[in-house]
Amino acid sequence: MKHRDLAFGSAALAISILYYWMATLVPISQLADAIGPQGLPKVYALILAALSLILLVRSVRDRGSGIRDPKGSGRSFRAAGMLLIGIVYIVLAPWLGYLLSIAGLIFATTYYQGGTVGRPAALVALCGGVFFWVLFVAFMGIAQPAGLFPLQP
Repeated sequence: MKHRDLAFGSAALAISILYYWMATLVPISQLADAIGPQGLPKVYALILAALSLILLVRSVRDRGSGIRDPKGSGRSFRAAGMLLIGIVYIVLAPWLGYLLSIAGLIFATTYYQGGTVGRPAALVALCGGVFFWVLFVAFMGIAQPAGLFPLQP
């Protein structure tokens, strides 16, 4: 049994339950679409819960302790770095807006995973930000933080 995975999976499952409960508290407007303001946060919570359960099952099924696994500790630090990038995204999204925040998330993740910093990475990040803005805001009608660019379809 890998104790770190068990602890992290349990904590992530608890966070997903709390996040789902908080999503149910979001008021529903009479003008809401079929998805509603609760839809996307609930989906995120369910995905986190599913991934947490997978991690919990794998940690229980794995007989090794994970204590002497040098790759295991490296993966833990990599996962913590990705978590930190996600937290920074969540904190900055209300001020920068969805478009810039998601582009920054793509750029930071690319760099963190071993990509280079340069024009191609910046272009991919910007195109990804525009793609996701068009998909969620323009096409699906899901309101996202406007921030510096109050673009609404």
